[in-house]
Amino acid sequence: METHDPQRTRDADIVIVGGGAGGLELAVRLAKAGHKDVLLIDRDTSHVWKPRLHEIAAGLGRRQVDELGYAGLAEQWGFRYECGTLESVDPEQRQITLAAISGREDQASAEVPARIRGYRQLVLALGGVTPDMGVEGVLEHACLLDSPDDAERIAQQFSRGLLANHVAMETAPTGDAGASTTQDGALNGASNGAHASPGRPYQVVIVGSGATGVELAAYLHEARGMHDAPVPKDARVEITILEATETFMPGVSQELREAIHQRLEEQGIRIELSCQVARVSSSSVEIGDGDDSVTRDADLVVWAAGRVGPAIVEKLDALESNKKRQFTVTPGLQCLGHDDIFALGDCACIAEAPLPPTAQVASEQAEFMADDLLRRQKGEPAQVFEFKDRGTLLSLSSAGSVGELSGKLSDKLGSAQGSKGNDDLQVRGRFARAAYQGLQRQHQFLLLGPLKGSAEVVSDVLRRSMGPRLKVH
Repeated sequence: METHDPQRTRDADIVIVGGGAGGLELAVRLAKAGHKDVLLIDRDTSHVWKPRLHEIAAGLGRRQVDELGYAGLAEQWGFRYECGTLESVDPEQRQITLAAISGREDQASAEVPARIRGYRQLVLALGGVTPDMGVEGVLEHACLLDSPDDAERIAQQFSRGLLANHVAMETAPTGDAGASTTQDGALNGASNGAHASPGRPYQVVIVGSGATGVELAAYLHEARGMHDAPVPKDARVEITILEATETFMPGVSQELREAIHQRLEEQGIRIELSCQVARVSSSSVEIGDGDDSVTRDADLVVWAAGRVGPAIVEKLDALESNKKRQFTVTPGLQCLGHDDIFALGDCACIAEAPLPPTAQVASEQAEFMADDLLRRQKGEPAQVFEFKDRGTLLSLSSAGSVGELSGKLSDKLGSAQGSKGNDDLQVRGRFARAAYQGLQRQHQFLLLGPLKGSAEVVSDVLRRSMGPRLKVH
C-alpha cells in the first residue's frame, strides 16, 4: 500500500480518542455544557453498549441492542466525529497521528491517508481487550468478545456449529454414537469438532468466570441457531465454564456468587474450578501440563479471561503505563507528567486505587471529566475522582437477573422491598431486571436526550414483547 507523510488537519480544543461508554458520554456531556470544539475519534462508525455484547453473541442484531451512529449523535449535540485509529501521541507538539485507512485489496494506495490532529486537551478512552495470557492456540482457535464484530463471529460459529451437528445426527447410520467422552469430559478417541461425532452434544467451552463469561453462557444456553437456519429446540448443547482459580466469579460477594452458581447449574451449565488452560486447538482445550493434563472436546471456545488495555498503549512511550497495558494516571485521571493528557475507563489505572474494568466506572469517570476539564481550562484547581460503586448486576437470560446494589439505588429499591437500606442489597427477579435495564436506560437518555431516549425505550420494549428474542438473519 502506498504511504504518504501524515497530513495536518483541523485541530480541536478537546480531542477524545475512543467512543465507548466513557469517551462517548464525555463528548456528549461537554457538548451539552456548551463546549462545542470537541472532536471524538473512533475506529468504528457506531456505538454499542458493551455490557450487551453477549446478547449479540447469542443472536440479537446490533439494532436490537440499540446501536447508535456516532455521526448522528455528533450532529444532534454539536461535537465533531471522525473515523480513525490512534497511531501515536506527541505530547511536546500536542498532537496525535491517526493511521491511514486502507482501501480495497485491489487499490495500491490508502483510501484515507494518515492524519495529524492537534489538541489543547487530550482524553484517551481506548477501552480494553481480553489477553491471550500467552496460551498456545488462543488467538488462532478461540473467540474473544471485545467488540460487536467479535460477538457476531461467535453467533455465526455457534449457529453453524449447531446446524452442522444436527445434520450429522440426521445423516449418521443407525446406532453410530460417534466418539464418546468420559464422565469428566475427557476425550476418548479422535475428535474433529461438530462434524466428526454424530450423537455427541455440541460442546461450548467458556474460559473465565467473570461477568462476560457467565452472562454469555446463560444466553447461549437459550440460543438455537441464528444466522444459518433455526435448529430444533431439542438440539443438544453442553456449556462448560472453566475458571483458573479456586473461586467462581472472583471479586463478587459469596452470597451473590452462590446465587449465580445455583442458577447456572439449574440451566445445566457446568462450572469447573482450578482449570488452568494450557492449550487451545480447533477441536479441544488442554487443561494442565504433563502427565496430569486433561483434553476436553470443544467445538466452540470463547476466551473471556481477564482484561488489559489495547496493544497501542505499549507503543506510546511518552506515556507511563503498567504491566496490564493501562496508562498510569493520578487520582484526577491525568497521565503522569502531562498536564493536558488524561485517560479513563479500561485503559487507565489509578496506581493508588485500581478500579474494575466496567462500563459503570467509565461512565462515572466521564461525568467527572466533563466538569474537571473545563475547570482546568479556567485555571481552577483540579479535582479528585471518587468512584461510587452502585453494585453488580447480571442478566442470565431465562434464569432471570440477579445482583447486588450499593449506594442510593440500593436505598431506593431497599425501601420498596421493606429494607432499611444503608447496606448492599441483593436483588433478584423484577427488581434486578429493572435495575439492570435501568443502567442502559440512563446511558441512552444521556446520549439521546429525553425525547429520543423515551422513544428508544418504547421501541425497545415493543421489540422485546412482540418480536422473537433471537433475530434470524
